[in-house]
Amino acid sequence: MTDAATTAAPLLEVRGLETGYGDLKVVRDVSLQVRPGEITVLLGRNGAGKTTTLRALTGLNKVFAGEVRYEGADIAKTSPHRRVAGGIAYVQEGKRVFRSQTVEQNLLLGAYSGGRRRSRLKQDVERIYETFPVLGDKRKLPASSMSGGQQQMLAIGQALMAQPKLLFLDEPSGGLAPVIVREVMQRVHELKATGIGILLVEQAVEASFAVADHVVVLDTGRTVLSERASEVIDLTVLQNAYFGKERSAN
Repeated sequence: MTDAATTAAPLLEVRGLETGYGDLKVVRDVSLQVRPGEITVLLGRNGAGKTTTLRALTGLNKVFAGEVRYEGADIAKTSPHRRVAGGIAYVQEGKRVFRSQTVEQNLLLGAYSGGRRRSRLKQDVERIYETFPVLGDKRKLPASSMSGGQQQMLAIGQALMAQPKLLFLDEPSGGLAPVIVREVMQRVHELKATGIGILLVEQAVEASFAVADHVVVLDTGRTVLSERASEVIDLTVLQNAYFGKERSAN
């Protein structure tokens, strides 16, 4: 975390978000910020409203009430494809890659709407290989031949090919062994150096806290804790909020 990142205007600012499915309100009062070059971690139990929040921020779910501002502009009613074009990328839970395509084909598909020249695309692919060396080693192999952790890195790399300013990651640790979770988190942490803002949705408290600049905890669709990671001295504070023992947001 740098002083510049700490004082920079938020890329994303969410205030009093309410959203859900049809007439069912799942998220009732969520507020958070994501700044350039920082990771905001959104924690909570199953059913707390984490993925539903992400779906609203990407335009997949309707915003019932509240504010969603990206680079200062209200995007609450902006279509998903316009959000993508504006620099927002979303890696959904479950390592969603094209399994029959090669690693490199998967990456190129991530840049399909960018209109970039072939030489530029090659440079962009090589940068992904620098970030995730295992993808370069397996560039000509089908995605189906890769482990779960490698497929997760490929899904993130594919999203980065769109050159986003803001990246949403939904539970990248899901289904992975602890040692692989640490590797994925380390790669995510390294992305901060590019200036990208990251909203990381997780259930894994310790692994995600290790890379967090800001921590937000949801419970039953509400923000119950919001702190700079550097100000959380005792992880039991997070764990209490996670399990519904802390009911007031800062």
